[in-house]
Amino acid sequence: MLLVKCRNCFYPIGFIGHQHMLIDLFGAITALLATYFFIRRDMKAWMIGLVATSCNAWLYWQKGIFADMCLEIFYFFNFCYGWYLWSQQNELRSKMIPLSLKQLVYVAGGVLILYCIIAGILTISTHSNVPMLDAATTALSITAQCAMCYKLMITWILWFCADCIYVILYYVKDLPFHVMLVLIYMGMAIIGFKTWRKDFASEKNEASHADKQGSRFFNLL
Repeated sequence: MLLVKCRNCFYPIGFIGHQHMLIDLFGAITALLATYFFIRRDMKAWMIGLVATSCNAWLYWQKGIFADMCLEIFYFFNFCYGWYLWSQQNELRSKMIPLSLKQLVYVAGGVLILYCIIAGILTISTHSNVPMLDAATTALSITAQCAMCYKLMITWILWFCADCIYVILYYVKDLPFHVMLVLIYMGMAIIGFKTWRKDFASEKNEASHADKQGSRFFNLL
């Protein structure tokens, strides 16, 4: 039986592969739960997301997906910030910012700049065999996660685009649970966008109704 040395111990190669698969599964499940709570705009999303990012960062390092490993580290600190922000500014949690042409232009430009920078770094500084795919998913994901903190509806469009590329990346890197997870994510991104758009319309109507009621009150005075 072939053995792999890990620090001062030796483990069967099959054990290492089994360990990777278990962490892959656990990371996939926790990430899926976090996404579910993000759709609901629930604070639990940040806490569960911290667990998922810790698992995934280790897994990506083992698999040589270096940009995504750094992305998970970014997620960790971003989730801490988002958790703090939502807990301190409750009014922000109930507000969403709809799509606009100006927003699309700025976001597209930001993604393109990030992609060029990350692709260049990966090509020069690492031995990654998927630098272009890795850079594309990383650029889209960074932008999407930042948009998530501030409830920009474009976040779900960005996640859907990133997920389309992630399916290819994870298939190449032999991460079966993450392939299945991303396919589910694609559906959840669609659901998330529709849910947020519906909630935004509902909140807008409620605000309009409240303004009308206020106007009627002052007219009676």
